[in-house]
Amino acid sequence: MKHLLTYFIAGLIFAMLASGIAVQAAPTTDPSSDDEVVTTQPDKPEKKEKKKRRGKRGRKGKKGKGDESTSQPSSQPSSQTSSQPASQPADEAESQPASEPEDKGPEYLAITGGIVHTVSGADLRHVTILCKDGVIEAIGSQVDVPEDADVLDVSGMHIYPGLVACEARGIVGREPAEDTTNVFSTTLRLANTAGITTVSSRTSAAKASYGVVENLPLRNDLFVSIRYGRTAEQRELRESLEKVRQYLRDLEQYEKAKAEGDEDAEKPDESVAKENQAAYKLLKKEAVALVYAEEKTQLIELADLATQFGFDLVIRGASEGWIVADRLGRAGAKVIVSPRRQVGANPYLVQESGNNIENAAILYQHGVDVAVTPSSSGISLVGLGGRDMQHLAMEAAYAVRGGLPEAAAIESVTLAAARALGIDDRVGSIEVGKDADFAITDGPLLDFFTQVQWTIVNGEVVYDKAQESFYAHIRPREGTDEVNETYSFWPRPFKPKPAPAPGEGGRYGEGD
Repeated sequence: MKHLLTYFIAGLIFAMLASGIAVQAAPTTDPSSDDEVVTTQPDKPEKKEKKKRRGKRGRKGKKGKGDESTSQPSSQPSSQTSSQPASQPADEAESQPASEPEDKGPEYLAITGGIVHTVSGADLRHVTILCKDGVIEAIGSQVDVPEDADVLDVSGMHIYPGLVACEARGIVGREPAEDTTNVFSTTLRLANTAGITTVSSRTSAAKASYGVVENLPLRNDLFVSIRYGRTAEQRELRESLEKVRQYLRDLEQYEKAKAEGDEDAEKPDESVAKENQAAYKLLKKEAVALVYAEEKTQLIELADLATQFGFDLVIRGASEGWIVADRLGRAGAKVIVSPRRQVGANPYLVQESGNNIENAAILYQHGVDVAVTPSSSGISLVGLGGRDMQHLAMEAAYAVRGGLPEAAAIESVTLAAARALGIDDRVGSIEVGKDADFAITDGPLLDFFTQVQWTIVNGEVVYDKAQESFYAHIRPREGTDEVNETYSFWPRPFKPKPAPAPGEGGRYGEGD
């Protein structure tokens, strides 16, 4: 009797499937009992609805094997999908074309009011800066601002190009910066509070944009690092340059002979260029030489070498550059200096040596392109501050104390720094076509009491002092006198506690 009932139920299920009727659950019997036990899976509307939504999302992508069966509730047979009526919602979703991403159109940012320090030209007043998709679109007093543009009124403020930090460490990651940078790091946030928008790390340049990953890398392979300290290194570099120069001369003669129809012209050995790639890039103007040098003897040799072979030279350090500024100027060298770095004179020499507070000013007077950077290339979170990358503007102000003109000092942390890195076509000044990077301050940039109010990178406001827990409580901006005392991240407000009474523990109590 039990076997007959089982066969009857199996035949009934087969007939129902053949006729296209959906079955929610098939009854089964317990072999250990004579009584029929039918088990069904109760409907769960919420979970069922959730699974249907997942199925719709799955159909928007590329369909694979078993996609249709996995989109059905687990209580249904897998064969049901082939016989499901066309009126089912799942098939309707499958028949509909995938929706294309909506084009939001260009994004505009208009900065109105304020004094615009273009650096590359005259200062402008009562003008509007219109930015489109992260690039400066227009500058003027009669700029048509689109209705959907974000407008930032900075009346009474000073608008500078975003500061460019040469040789910065720990702010962005190594190359590739988009894969190694923590865009939510405290050091990156502090860099934005100083108005820094572009940093150079080793041989690459990247944008310092807190919380934003898009458009982070700016340019890679900026320099060819050269060591020119030891005698062997000097001899090796000069020999490499001479080999490549002779190879380029022979190659020019070969191409000239081929153009004149000389079939017997012999092509020079290409292995010379492959074995001396650094020198080849320098002489072909495909890269810039970056050298760390301090003493005047090294500076003289480097200047003569650049003049003789005609390659572009950037010198980092140059503490004794003021002594040989004329030679560096004739060589067209660019120099990255730290004005507050002190190097004492050599007591064993009767000639001039050591650093000088007028170093940057003397180099500038002799036509040397001067960029300024602090002696510390990172941002310090402990100990005595004031000499790290967060105080880049103060480093330039110290050069003014040594005689550097204020305009040249501002240029040394903006456009001149960008020229030293070879990225002045993108950043360093406020011009139409350049990146929309700005440091908006409440006073002159080199004033000790000046604070950065907004930092904008690629047309996005990445720092607003009134919304930042680090500095919002320090001289609040007008209209933002009420400072939020409940911060969601460090540093939280400090609440001093009274000293413990004697015998109740604490630092000097008996309970320690």
